[in-house]
Amino acid sequence: MFVINDRSTVHTQADLLSRLDRSRFTRRHAVIYGTALSGHFLDGFVINLTGVILPGVIGDYHLSSRQAGFLSSALFLGMLVGAAAAGLISDRLGRKFPLAVCLLVFAAFSLLAAFSWNYSSLVTARVCQGVGLGAEIAVVLPYIAEFVPSRHRAPLVTAATAAWLIGVPVAALVGTAVVPSLTWRAMFVIGALPVVVGVVMMAKLPESVRYLVRTGKHEAAREIVGRLAVPSADAPISRPAHEPPAPPVARRNAMGSVRDLVDRRHLRYTVSLWFMEVCAGSFLYGLSIWLPSILEKKGVSLVGSFTYTAVITGAGVLGAVIAGHIVNRVGRRATMGVSFLLSALLCLWWGGVSTTAAVLVLGSLATFFGSGFAGSTLFVYASELYPTVSRATGLGWAAAWQKVGGLIIPTVIGWVIAAHSSSFLFFVLFAVISALAGISALVSTFETRGKTIEQITVALDARVNGVRAPRTAGSTRQSPTTEFSSQYEKEQAGEG
Repeated sequence: MFVINDRSTVHTQADLLSRLDRSRFTRRHAVIYGTALSGHFLDGFVINLTGVILPGVIGDYHLSSRQAGFLSSALFLGMLVGAAAAGLISDRLGRKFPLAVCLLVFAAFSLLAAFSWNYSSLVTARVCQGVGLGAEIAVVLPYIAEFVPSRHRAPLVTAATAAWLIGVPVAALVGTAVVPSLTWRAMFVIGALPVVVGVVMMAKLPESVRYLVRTGKHEAAREIVGRLAVPSADAPISRPAHEPPAPPVARRNAMGSVRDLVDRRHLRYTVSLWFMEVCAGSFLYGLSIWLPSILEKKGVSLVGSFTYTAVITGAGVLGAVIAGHIVNRVGRRATMGVSFLLSALLCLWWGGVSTTAAVLVLGSLATFFGSGFAGSTLFVYASELYPTVSRATGLGWAAAWQKVGGLIIPTVIGWVIAAHSSSFLFFVLFAVISALAGISALVSTFETRGKTIEQITVALDARVNGVRAPRTAGSTRQSPTTEFSSQYEKEQAGEG
């Protein structure tokens, strides 16, 4: 195994990552971010077609409630596989190419779904489409987290989550305009648009600098940083003497694995993260898929149920945008924990009301805190918790567990509806799910606020080894690059 053992290489790594983290947000950053954002929005749009097309599919293919629930869950089966596999692939092949391929895959199978000829063919198309959809989520957020300046990371990752969440109300609104005249098949034709974004990604986006540094491609990394990094007045490019160093990259061909996610540093936090993702997926996908049908069951027209769903789920977008600015002030743990618990209380209240105004207001508040504040912050946390070598693997598996929630809850709700249970039970389920996620957030998360990606790794190492983490202010210790080199050399000698 080839090992990098060159002090100048360590200096190069430290300098490149410091320049990248301390740059101001430039026009080039905006173009890269906007392209990634457009693909992520289309991912959200295509995923959330299920709730829009489901009433029409049930009528055309004469589906039972159980069959409808399985169709809803089929997409998440594919997403689970895609999310788990894509992270591992991205940690080996980079971010750019896998990200573009993900969009091309789910766009192609959207066309197959549009021309499905029976229930089985539609289920097959949705499973295959889900592979691309789940994979995109696993790759795009690490990509964003790795190239944006550190102080912009939380706002931009939550904004990306907001762009994804916009797909829910947009799908409902487009469905309102398209489905009555062109049927549900037209929605899948629209879902093929990601082909365009995928081609642009392959042609225009740069590779992740942190991936290039980790794999020893310093010239390519230096070229990209030279185009992107511009000194900021409030965050100078030079690294202050008191800042903890970035952890070294010891092995050029080192690759992430699932085992890294459950090592001593991460086990407690990974289990908590996966549990919260299951709960978040159950909340988000259960509502987006079944809310139109629940509202229609209460006497709301088909078009009206789409409109209500668009308003209610759209509140989650606003929550995600605001969360990006709140989370840097109060931290990840408090934001997730309190927001999940508030959502639980609001769901109980929501289930007991019947007037239009109350349904809209309480539903919007529940998704504002549940999908918006808590859900978007959860993805910020997942994109920060793991080192570069296993970041996409970590986020991919987190996203996969979210899909487990999406896989289970639609089928469970289908059984509930088939048993002619009270609609209040629908809301009780979401209240319990949110409460459990909130408790997990408050009890078993590692606070990452105010740290660079590399500093988080250093802090986790210090905690598991029972030593005090490097000081962040008022220190008189050796220079960061010297300490960076010393730590690296200890690892090579087997002392780290």
